[in-house]
Amino acid sequence: MKTRYLIPLLFIVACGKVDNSKTTLNENVLSECNTTIQNAIVVDNIAAPLGSRRYYYACVAAYESLVPFHSEYISLAGQLKGLTGIQAPDTAKGYCLDLVAMCAHTFVSTKLVYKEDSIKNFRERKLKWYKSKLNSGVYKNSMAWGDSVGAHIARWARKDSFLQIRGTGLYLVKNEPGYWQPTLPDYKDAVEPNWNKIRTAVAPNASFISIKAPEPYSRNKNSRFYKISEDVYKQVNTQDSSKLLIANYWDDNPNSFIHIGHATFSVLKVSPSGHWLGIFSTVARQKKYNLVQSAEGFARLSAALLDAFIVCWDTKYKTEYIRPETAIRDLIDSTWLPPIQTPSFPEYPSGHSVVSSTAATVLTSMFGEYPFTDSTEHEFGLGVRKFKNFREAANEACISRLYGGIHFMDGIEYGKEMGNKLGEYHLAKLRTRKKD
Repeated sequence: MKTRYLIPLLFIVACGKVDNSKTTLNENVLSECNTTIQNAIVVDNIAAPLGSRRYYYACVAAYESLVPFHSEYISLAGQLKGLTGIQAPDTAKGYCLDLVAMCAHTFVSTKLVYKEDSIKNFRERKLKWYKSKLNSGVYKNSMAWGDSVGAHIARWARKDSFLQIRGTGLYLVKNEPGYWQPTLPDYKDAVEPNWNKIRTAVAPNASFISIKAPEPYSRNKNSRFYKISEDVYKQVNTQDSSKLLIANYWDDNPNSFIHIGHATFSVLKVSPSGHWLGIFSTVARQKKYNLVQSAEGFARLSAALLDAFIVCWDTKYKTEYIRPETAIRDLIDSTWLPPIQTPSFPEYPSGHSVVSSTAATVLTSMFGEYPFTDSTEHEFGLGVRKFKNFREAANEACISRLYGGIHFMDGIEYGKEMGNKLGEYHLAKLRTRKKD
């Protein structure tokens, strides 16, 4: 049932400020908070797994800050790995609930970004706006509780092994046939080879979902490996502009660069987690979700996305599988390049396939077979796309990796399998309501 806390108990009319016991001024504030993280990810040029971590902790903080005010919702403490409870606030006091959630979210996100000014500036603008609308007691109560939850979540985040894996255990490239090699144009080092050491959200461990081993490498033209390499080559060389548009639409690689002469420019792109959380934001607004419903959805989806990257990366760096770009240039055409930039990590399975299938499973549980228009990529010059449901969108994201020439079909199909299993696991294990 939809709940709104817009029943005023008292107005101080003389100064025009709200003095409610419980009020909500902006139901969509968490979408704005996540957009601010997205913008920081773009500016920082951070890798997709790292982006999922930023969203996860900030979204959980926002949700946990609201639970004490909603009797039908339950805390994620004891459900998310390592998360302990925090003493509840005095709910008899006056609070602005969206200010509470905004403070919790931004307190955490400022701790997780590299160039934190963008989030600090966003927070300061928001605080100034809320201060102009609220009684000083409500303002102070809300900010104090939100920040206390944010501090609790930030302490929890510091124990997830992230700091311990920075700059340690660097990946050594194997100069052997069939193994992943850095690719053009930058020959960048492997991205987050130790990501499987990050604490999971709900998954029991990084390797609890197993999939079929990738096709063995072979130079034999009659081998299946040669055939799947040739399939990528033919697909890219014969595809029409509509497929190239799909490849670019779902590229979602905040680490891509272009080179003009001696100059290097980063290409501004959203991350996969940002894309799917943006889809949730769009549908939540269409469905007129209130603040706590949105916080619940963001927390559930961000937790699933974090686990998707962890389990996917675990398999990627265990298989260390070759990318189509390397195979095709070696076996078929030494001058060939894919239409989108090959990411700097092993091929198998497709990360987009794992992440998108996980997201579609979770979102379908929330919204059902819901048609929507995705405008997440519009600000990046890629327009909008319409989908009949979340599974259709996820399948397009998966096949986009073939159209982009950066994945074999096997990596896509088995990535889907992994993502579907992970999504179902999250739905079975994570509870946010007393009557789930």
